[in-house]
Amino acid sequence: MSKVFGYYKEDENGVGLDKCWFDSSNVKYCECVDKEGERKTLRVVFNNGSQYEYTGVDVGQYLLFREDASQGKALNKYIKGNKYEFKKLEDRDLSLLTEECDFRKNGGLYVFCDDTKFTIMDSFDNVLYENVPGFYDGVVDTICDILVSLGNKIKLNGKNYEA
Repeated sequence: MSKVFGYYKEDENGVGLDKCWFDSSNVKYCECVDKEGERKTLRVVFNNGSQYEYTGVDVGQYLLFREDASQGKALNKYIKGNKYEFKKLEDRDLSLLTEECDFRKNGGLYVFCDDTKFTIMDSFDNVLYENVPGFYDGVVDTICDILVSLGNKIKLNGKNYEA
């Protein structure tokens, strides 16, 4: 199989997003928007960075595409072959997609801190710890330093954290 990493996450409104990265000669990444009882919206990023969105996709056809050993062939057979409506979107930065995949599959932790809360999430976006603000200066850096010293890779407010 060519799937390198994937995960599924629902937002507070129950809308799911399935993200998958591939080791494929044609397809780099896809994300599928999953609203209960509705056909899916599938975004596919190719190895040249071009991105297309397919709408009205049957969940079974999406799963066949996602789990196939060849995403390029599967895209042609299950998605393009069913003539789903599509449109070209803005190209994606492949280096950012690769960095996110590497960070997530290697168990990186996301740390967010702003005026409303302090949150630590795992590579599947599960909240590991959350607290209200009020930390004095330096506590967030100390927590991140401790996490890094324990072998964790950290992104603090979206940027790589180096101890």
